[in-house]
Amino acid sequence: MSGMRSLAFVLLAATFAALLPAQEDTGTMPTWEVAAIAENLETQTGQAEQILSGIKPEEWPQAGAAAYSAQRESLLVELGHLRNSARAMALAPDRLPLVVDTFLWIDRTNSMMASMTDGVRRYQNAAVADLLESARGHYSGAGEKLKEYMQQLAVSVDAQMQIAHEEAQRCRTELVTKPR
Repeated sequence: MSGMRSLAFVLLAATFAALLPAQEDTGTMPTWEVAAIAENLETQTGQAEQILSGIKPEEWPQAGAAAYSAQRESLLVELGHLRNSARAMALAPDRLPLVVDTFLWIDRTNSMMASMTDGVRRYQNAAVADLLESARGHYSGAGEKLKEYMQQLAVSVDAQMQIAHEEAQRCRTELVTKPR
């Protein structure tokens, strides 16, 4: 009976160890730094939305410019998703799915922002295009940092899962080899 209790304790400890967030000394970016990136990204997203709200492609007289109207609306929706994802990631920066989600929204809005910037530069105003380009530069920087953090976090989670798996196998072997 005491063997079963100790085995249960070992399994419980291994499970909790696997669920703990990545340790700061394992080479991963500190979670406070990731949270700061997310909060900054949320702020920058709001600023980009303000810039985009002032752009009116439907008023551009040139042929082909009106197509940017739907793109602007779509980009505003995508930026809303990015803002929400960054907000969630700021609350739980050690959750890999939230980091991946935010990274993917950055990637998507980054490419859409590049296209919109080209349209603004061509049909409206180079200064406004420069503002959009600056916002896009912030996304790229945040995206690169998140890519590095995703890799670090994935390695850390994998190592934790490997330890939990090895401990579970050790316990299973101990259960099988002990006489009843």
